[in-house]
Amino acid sequence: MARDLRRQGRAPSLSARGRAWAFGGGVLLALGTLASSWQVAALGVAMITTLCALYLHFFPSSVLIWRRHLELQWVLKRADSDYDNFVVGRSFQLLVTLRNRSVRALGRATLRVFSSSTLDGPGPIALDLGDRREVTVTGEMTANQVGTWHLHGATVEISDPLGLCAVEAYFPNPLSIKVFPRRLGQSSPILPRPASGAPHERLGLHAQRFRGLGGDLRELREHSPGDPFKQIAWKATARTGKLMVRELDRETMVTHFLLVDLGATMRQGRPGATKLDFAIELATSYARAALEAGDRVGLVTYDGRIVAEVKANDGPVHRLRLLEPLLEAMTVVDEDLTELTDSELVSAVARYLLYQEGVDTRLATTPPIDDPSWAHLASSPAGELFDLRLLFKAVEAAIGSPGPRAAPIKAATRDLERLRLYCRMRGIELPYRRSVQAGRRAQGLQQALERVATGRGTQRILVISDLEGLDAGLEPVARAVKLARRRGHHLACAAPSARLFGALHAEGDPAVAEIVFWDEQRRERVAWRRVGALGVRVVPVGPGDSAGRVIAQMTPGKSAGRPVRAA
Repeated sequence: MARDLRRQGRAPSLSARGRAWAFGGGVLLALGTLASSWQVAALGVAMITTLCALYLHFFPSSVLIWRRHLELQWVLKRADSDYDNFVVGRSFQLLVTLRNRSVRALGRATLRVFSSSTLDGPGPIALDLGDRREVTVTGEMTANQVGTWHLHGATVEISDPLGLCAVEAYFPNPLSIKVFPRRLGQSSPILPRPASGAPHERLGLHAQRFRGLGGDLRELREHSPGDPFKQIAWKATARTGKLMVRELDRETMVTHFLLVDLGATMRQGRPGATKLDFAIELATSYARAALEAGDRVGLVTYDGRIVAEVKANDGPVHRLRLLEPLLEAMTVVDEDLTELTDSELVSAVARYLLYQEGVDTRLATTPPIDDPSWAHLASSPAGELFDLRLLFKAVEAAIGSPGPRAAPIKAATRDLERLRLYCRMRGIELPYRRSVQAGRRAQGLQQALERVATGRGTQRILVISDLEGLDAGLEPVARAVKLARRRGHHLACAAPSARLFGALHAEGDPAVAEIVFWDEQRRERVAWRRVGALGVRVVPVGPGDSAGRVIAQMTPGKSAGRPVRAA
């Protein structure tokens, strides 16, 4: 999209073939003049004259585009299902309509679509634009990653029949697309919802074994060290001659909490094949299974702090509430989570305004050093100067009122907050922070655990994280784990394994990739061992795992289908 709008649709330019034609004509003219060969010189003059005639004949086409006689619109051909409109890895159709409203045929045209980096769009599409004609073409697109992505616009390049002259126009036409995650197989280990009873009686009833006095008798068994004295069945003891105890079952309401790590190490790899992609697919599949069983589900996403939180609730509508922060996790714009300076942010927004809105906030001349307008100017890394007052005014007009449900954005000032909100709304991709501060991820995990551990009732807490960055600051995490265990919560961790995601390191120099892979496995083993020592069950997971297998391993009393230790 790096094109100057002031030059688009104004005057045609020579294509690569046209420049070669002009160069050849100039060479022939020069050689003929030096060699006193009028035939060679005449051939060069003929080539240059032909090129000038074609240029003058093609010039009205650029005038028609400049006067907006060419219109573009597009629509997306959606799937039939409301949930599966756009799913990762599933292609969809982009229908583009070009309408020539003039009485002049524009001839050959080439269409190129500009979109987010995670959308694989169609290549250049060739079409013919006749006079007063409407042409519709279809292109196939594929979303490689879950999230909210955007189609920004398209360029239409029109050339003469010989392909010597061309004029290009950019048509901004922003369109957002919500791409949903894939489903990780069948997820049925969670008990189904009872078919009858009052609503509060049908919410997530699970039979669990307790040592208390209340509940239904499950079995009589021999006494083992640690069994409470009150559980001894005296009649059975007298009858069998052995010390017997009662094992009871009690129905309880279970609340599930999903803690999803959004850190930089979870984002390594190609789009659609990162650990975070799998974590989102696992979280949505787990939540769907729990909600269909009648349980309550909550969500917390974290990095160095809690990024987003969804209170525990139930019902089909709640599934969409859980999905929203997971979609936004791929396009984070907060200042403390992105690797972007203020000048780079201003430059990115200014370029977008120039290309999409036609608003040029650049200064043509540099003001004197003592000019007070410097207080309202910003410099880009390339040395360009931008008028901040004009920039903020254009952004404010585009944002309007984001609505009361818009997620808050962390930024140093309100103006920078509005710029980052504009980036979220228009799909301006900001790089995620790669630098890892010691103890930062541990602090975020501690906050997330403490937030959910204070809840009442029986809870199953599932942490989905590769456990990177826990080398420093593990003591606060240990305190949070002890708090959760004291309150009777079941805590487990699904850890995307470096071995199972080993294909992510296949690119680049094989020797370097092997060293990086070995070091990641070493750190992984250390982190799993330290977290496992806190009493947390760590289960390695990978792209081939189904949600049902993972849920079965997270369920108390179920046996794991894969060793917990790293390979």
